[in-house]
Amino acid sequence: MNKKYCIFVILPLFGCALTLISPGLNSNYRLNKTASIRFQEAAFYGSKFYDQSAFFLKFENLKEIIKDPNNATFNKGDILKIDQFNPKNVNLLYEFCFDKDKDIDIFEDIKYYQFKLNDNPPLSIVSYFYPYSYFYRGGFVRKNRPYYINDIHPYNQDILKTGNDFQMCVRNIISFSPSSQKNKNNLEILTPRNLTINFIYDFDKNFVLYKNEEMEFSAK
Repeated sequence: MNKKYCIFVILPLFGCALTLISPGLNSNYRLNKTASIRFQEAAFYGSKFYDQSAFFLKFENLKEIIKDPNNATFNKGDILKIDQFNPKNVNLLYEFCFDKDKDIDIFEDIKYYQFKLNDNPPLSIVSYFYPYSYFYRGGFVRKNRPYYINDIHPYNQDILKTGNDFQMCVRNIISFSPSSQKNKNNLEILTPRNLTINFIYDFDKNFVLYKNEEMEFSAK
């Protein structure tokens, strides 16, 4: 009698750990932060609200970021256009969040950020405000979803809010020349308080996807 065997294939769970952050941005392209949050920065921006992250931007993803309805909400004029960016350049995004009710001259603060990729200065920096809905975890504010989203098909033109209040962040799209990028890369950020923050990533013909993402299945 022929025996039949059932073979069960168990796929590694962590291969599915992808977090959708906003249109065009997901956790696979997150850069690896090499140090914990500095106390001085958290105190300046509001310790409950302060958060920071950095991402590698593929040009097709940058096109989706440009279309995000949140871009036009708290920024004057048409601040983001795709023709501002060169697909041959290295485009990175650095985002930090702050307490919007704290007495901070955020416009002046943004001017004094300095960026380098492997000791090379940027070609351009585009900075703009970006809001998220949020929730509390352990006494700290955590980003939930982009504050404004397009409704589902067939009502895509309608804009919905994802919360009753928002956490304000600043996004910086930093462009570098292609020659600035190596196999091992270090994005160095000098804040206006002369504190250095570093993010690293690998590039081998393509961006080497971030592998340290915690288990997360909710689309944010």
